[in-house]
Amino acid sequence: MTTKPFEFEKALHELEEITAWFESSQVDLDQGLTKFERGMELASQLKDHLQLVENKVEKIRQRFSEPKPSLEQSARTNPVAVSHNEQLPSGDDEPGPEATDDQAGLF
Repeated sequence: MTTKPFEFEKALHELEEITAWFESSQVDLDQGLTKFERGMELASQLKDHLQLVENKVEKIRQRFSEPKPSLEQSARTNPVAVSHNEQLPSGDDEPGPEATDDQAGLF
């Protein structure tokens, strides 16, 4: 047995129809009880679906708002590219007069 995926727009439309029915003057008590129960089911499903979507949005925000490590931090955690004779830039050193404009303006 396969379950159909939840169709948010369809459920919302059905709930709106039930609400409109209750607002009309043709309300039957027995029919109203059945419609009320269905409306409560739909409202619960819609609320659950909205919560899932909200959680996904929050996870996406967190993933894209995490600070990215600086080049120096990356070199410290992954020193593969640095040979034993090279030093990591400390960030305090100014480029010497022999440095070109391209080298001095990188970071």
